[in-house]
Amino acid sequence: APSRPRGRRPGLTIHVLEDGAYRAVPESRAFPGWKEEEIHAALNEPALSVQTSEVLERVGTALGEREGTGPDHDPLLRSQRRRVFERGHERGVAHGGRAAERALLRRQAARKFDGATARQLAALLEQADADRLAQAGIWLLECETGAELLDRLSGKPPRRT
Repeated sequence: APSRPRGRRPGLTIHVLEDGAYRAVPESRAFPGWKEEEIHAALNEPALSVQTSEVLERVGTALGEREGTGPDHDPLLRSQRRRVFERGHERGVAHGGRAAERALLRRQAARKFDGATARQLAALLEQADADRLAQAGIWLLECETGAELLDRLSGKPPRRT
């Protein structure tokens, strides 16, 4: 813009206060990994783009890791994930998909926890009926650790941490 002072570049600049003075930095401290050009693009989009959505997912994951939280700590996301799982479960059962459902639960456990948990889960669900599979899916979303999930499925009292 003609009114912009000379030396000021277009876009967005992030400043941080250090030793009583502000200095420009290329990415946000409050939102780890969110670069100034990505913030500028996001703020100027008429609708959320795929690129910005991917950036926000990356930044959200970094924030969660830093704070020790994840999507299941948000009550709305947790309930939405549960509803989606239950709907998928109903469709799978209607199509005789228990083997596919067991495989899906195993993949989800491996992604959320680890491979050892996933293998133990698969063994516990080998002969599970539709109701048990649905319950396992809900517990997979609710449990904080693989050990907690396996304990619930085994009927053991929860472990003390």
